[in-house]
Order: sequence, then structure tokens, then C-alpha cells
Amino acid sequence: FGPTGASGNYVLWKPTNDQDSLKPHLILEKLQNQNVIRHSIAIKLIWFFNNGDKRIHAGPLFLDGSEWAWDIAEKLETYRPYHKEIMIYEGKSLVSLYKDLCDLIFEGHDFCNKKDFYDFYSGYVLGNTYQLDLMDAFSVDEFDLNLFELYQKRFLRIIEPIFSYSATIAESKGVSISEMNRIFTIASIIESETKVDREKEIVSGVIQNRIDKNMKFEMDATVIFCFELSLDSGFLNTERPGRLFYKDLEIDCDYNTYKNPGLPPGPISAPGLMALEAAINPLSHNYYFYVLEPDGLHHYFSETYDEHLGYIKLLRGIYSE
Repeated sequence: FGPTGASGNYVLWKPTNDQDSLKPHLILEKLQNQNVIRHSIAIKLIWFFNNGDKRIHAGPLFLDGSEWAWDIAEKLETYRPYHKEIMIYEGKSLVSLYKDLCDLIFEGHDFCNKKDFYDFYSGYVLGNTYQLDLMDAFSVDEFDLNLFELYQKRFLRIIEPIFSYSATIAESKGVSISEMNRIFTIASIIESETKVDREKEIVSGVIQNRIDKNMKFEMDATVIFCFELSLDSGFLNTERPGRLFYKDLEIDCDYNTYKNPGLPPGPISAPGLMALEAAINPLSHNYYFYVLEPDGLHHYFSETYDEHLGYIKLLRGIYSE
């Protein structure tokens, strides 16, 4: 029953473990092998008298070395989160974002490379820093699921905190689900298309002008997103193309705003608050076109297609020099 002197943070379970690893006798066996407890029977006796094995949690166990068997038994009965801090950068593609999260949680499991593992309509994500509790994965019933479904359910449960806005939140604020989707989709395009903050509301105005004229959006970021979605099992690890060619604009994809009228089905990236504000309040102007300047940051904005073509010819002359 006495302390072993073992100290530190002991991880008893990870999301890659199967359900059996949560069984009390296996947890005690692991602790005994790590010299955290002297004899598992001591904990079992304590649990026998207070029914503690029915309340066991498998979160990380922090010890300072002075704990007796009953102290450890009590700690095992207390919910202990397994926190991971993640930073989601503004403009981060949802494809690579989900892949990075999957690699973090499931340590690069093969499921992380499968396109159908992800649900890009789970919620709306803002660029920010989040705390994920990996122990949340076991607040759902899992016994009737196959391994693929099991990992999917664990994944969605764990990453739930990153969804800053959802259909439920939208309805509570009197915003329709379709309007919430429209705002976040536009904001994600703005974030992906711009690198200069002062241009966000200008690009938002371009989008609004095109909506008013029933013009296709023709945004390069949506085509790049299509390429990310369309690649094979290694699609998330492939570098983005440095530039797009006319043949690239023909890719068959619901998100391709060169081929399909209106907004894509949903967001393509994690916008920041400035992009969200720009989507809600687009700047009023007469621009319908823009093209990236040689510095790779700013854009030339044009009111007419002829003016737009003039900028493109000018840029081609610059690049050919």
C-alpha cells in the first residue's frame, strides 16, 4: 500500500489504443509494470470496498512520488483531461488542417491519408489557438463500430472545440444556417486570396459585385482547394502548385468557381476575424477583377475586363524581362 517513489506524468491511454486498454485490470497491470504501484491487488481491494473500478478514468496520471495506494486509487477515479494545444493559422486550408490534426491525434495512422475519413461540413473554424482534450474521445458509445468508424467518431469528438460556430450557435443568434455558411465561405475565400489585411474588404466587395451581376467568382484559391481534394492517398502531403494554368481551371470539382456559378458548398480554409468582418461588410466600389502584383502580396484591381487584361499583359512583360 505504500508509495513507490515514482513521479512524473504517466500516459495510460492514447486515441490510437483500442477499447480494451481502458479495462481496469489492464491499467493496473501497466502501472505495476512501470513501478507506479507495488501490487495491483492493493488497488483492487480498495476498489472492492468502494466500487471504484466502475468510475475509473484513463487520462494522464501525474504523481509526485509520495502517493499511497489509496491516493492513486482516488486519482484514477477522477476525470483527468489529456490536453494538446494546437494553433490554427488564418488561411490554413481545411484539407491540410484536418490532416495535421489527424496526425497529431492518431500519430500518423493510415486513416489520416484517406479522403473519406474527413467531414468538411462538420462546422466552421476560425484561425486561433485551441486546447483539445484527447480524453473526450471516450464520451461516446463505440462498441458497435468498425475500426474506421471508431476513429472517425473519436476524431470528430476530439476536434469539436475548434468549431467556433455551428448551426446551433447560428440559430441561437438568429442567423440562418444558410447565411452562416455563406459568410464563412466568403470569409475563407477572402483569407485564402489575400495576404494584406487592407485588401480583404476590397476582395469582399469584388465578390459582392460579382454576385450582383450573376458572374462566376473565378477565384484561384477554390481551384487549388479542388486539387487538394482530388489527389490520391498522398494528396494532403503534396505541395500546392506555384501557379495555375488555364487547363487547371477545368478541374471537375464542386468548389471550382471557374466552372460553377455561385459560392462553393462550404469554406475552403480557416478565416480570421478580419476576413469574417470583411465578408459581413464588403467595401462598396466598382471593381470586378484583380490580379496578383509581382511582389506576391498586393493585387491590381480593375473595374473592366479590358483593364484587367491590360494588367495581365503588363505582368507578363515584367516576368519575361
